[in-house]
Amino acid sequence: MKPFTSLCLALASLAAADAVLSAARPQYGGTLRVEVEATLATLDPAAAAANDAQDAARARVSPLVFEPLTSIEADGLRPLLATSWQIEARGGRWRFRVRGGVVLHDGSTLQPWQVAASIRAIEPAWKAAAEGDAVAIDTGEPIPDLPWAIADARHAIVVRGAGGALVGSGPFRIEHVDPSRILLKAHDSYWRARPFVDGVQIESARRPEAQLVDLEGGRADVVGVRAIDARRLMRRGLRVEASRPLELVALVFEPHRATDAALAWRRTLAATIHRDAICSVVLQGQAAPARSALPPWLSGYARAIALNDAPAMSPTAVGALPLDQRTVTIRVDPADLVTQAIAERLAVDAREAGFTVKVQAPVGLAPRPDARLVRVAAPATTADRALASIAERLSARGEPAAAPPPGAALDATYRAEQALVERVVVVPIVHVPQLYGVGERVGAAAPVARPLGGWDLANVWLLGGRP
Repeated sequence: MKPFTSLCLALASLAAADAVLSAARPQYGGTLRVEVEATLATLDPAAAAANDAQDAARARVSPLVFEPLTSIEADGLRPLLATSWQIEARGGRWRFRVRGGVVLHDGSTLQPWQVAASIRAIEPAWKAAAEGDAVAIDTGEPIPDLPWAIADARHAIVVRGAGGALVGSGPFRIEHVDPSRILLKAHDSYWRARPFVDGVQIESARRPEAQLVDLEGGRADVVGVRAIDARRLMRRGLRVEASRPLELVALVFEPHRATDAALAWRRTLAATIHRDAICSVVLQGQAAPARSALPPWLSGYARAIALNDAPAMSPTAVGALPLDQRTVTIRVDPADLVTQAIAERLAVDAREAGFTVKVQAPVGLAPRPDARLVRVAAPATTADRALASIAERLSARGEPAAAPPPGAALDATYRAEQALVERVVVVPIVHVPQLYGVGERVGAAAPVARPLGGWDLANVWLLGGRP
């Protein structure tokens, strides 16, 4: 019996090894099932988004279909549909050499005049024209960092066909789009290499709770994940992948609490924030403490930002304040359980200093709050552009913030950010990444979550072949 038993064990070991190799080996075929929370009625990069959630979702989906001339990767700026570029006329004119042999989704080859037409449609104030195998762009006012500026998804090259069809060059082509579902098919002639999966099915308007249930039940392969749900998925043996920290969560005081007379009061309240505990406990290790608006990996100077840590009010002084100043109302988005959880922790911490914090998550009219907990995305680009984007989004929400001038040097960007936080009207709390849950049948040559945001679905395959 011993030889027979040894033979059986050997065969079992070989079978197990073969199964492991099959799981690790790239396989073609099948449809990847993805879910997003926002509703996407179009993938047109030039279309205006209805809200921040829709803008963020389109920034993930659109690059699967449309590509810009340049791309910002974890190691810096890289060529994409352009192979090289050069600056002329002191930054007011640029020439981008268009990559040859790029096959579009309709089977034709990308031409420089099509690139110029796409750029003009997105930026009417610019003059773009084909010059041989290149595109010349005259921006009027100098833009010394134009290759960085046109790397965002909004500047992706779109060829507009008959009947309004949108033709791109990315790894997937559009098969169907409606507000509830998007179907993409693999682009067989993609210039980098055909994707492993045959298609991607994206279900829109899926609440986070429903996405979790679908992932756990094997009905979805890639879903968005909130930091407060990360441990639940990992306990069930599912992967949670993260980008670099890309989004700022900050406490922003309302105008009636943002005066110079209330500086010591704001400073006292801000000093009660335990950022490390929020990251490790509330956000389950899926965040980084923030003392600056920009994440450290993006600016490089975050440690030099000095928060206003002048002496705060003592608990006795706080206790002597009128009741309306000891009671603080913080408003959060009623649909955002992450900021609600952070606000509840802020309320606990503030009690140590003598404050009473009420968390307000109204669905309609409500009394005026003292502060708001906001989430603002920091785009992966140059520090000055990222800070300008944050300042613009804060200003759009009624919180004035000074932006650095276009093309500002790093020291000028640092000064602008220092000015943003030193009055303790905008109080950075944490930086959070984009988080995704990945199902058991997904194999990949690289992480699904790109370091700078979005998905890498061209290098994903499905274990066991077609579903």
